[in-house]
Amino acid sequence: MLSTLAHYLGGAPAEPDVVPAEIAARTPGGETTTMRRWVLQEHVWTKALDESGFTGVGVDTLPSPTDAPRSAATLLIRAVRRA
Repeated sequence: MLSTLAHYLGGAPAEPDVVPAEIAARTPGGETTTMRRWVLQEHVWTKALDESGFTGVGVDTLPSPTDAPRSAATLLIRAVRRA
């Protein structure tokens, strides 16, 4: 199981292809940095996991708990690795 952004902070749509993005973040010490994330459309996640040997792939979208400008819905993705 994993969770990731359903779309970019600020509302830009998720990617239609498997490409990484550098997302602004802060370290535990408060320093500004970036974090590599894959902000992909649901069907892209499903296809990528299936092609990587997973089965039973399911995706749920959890709405953002706020309407703040830099909020995003979350994809909750579950899959089982084939033996």
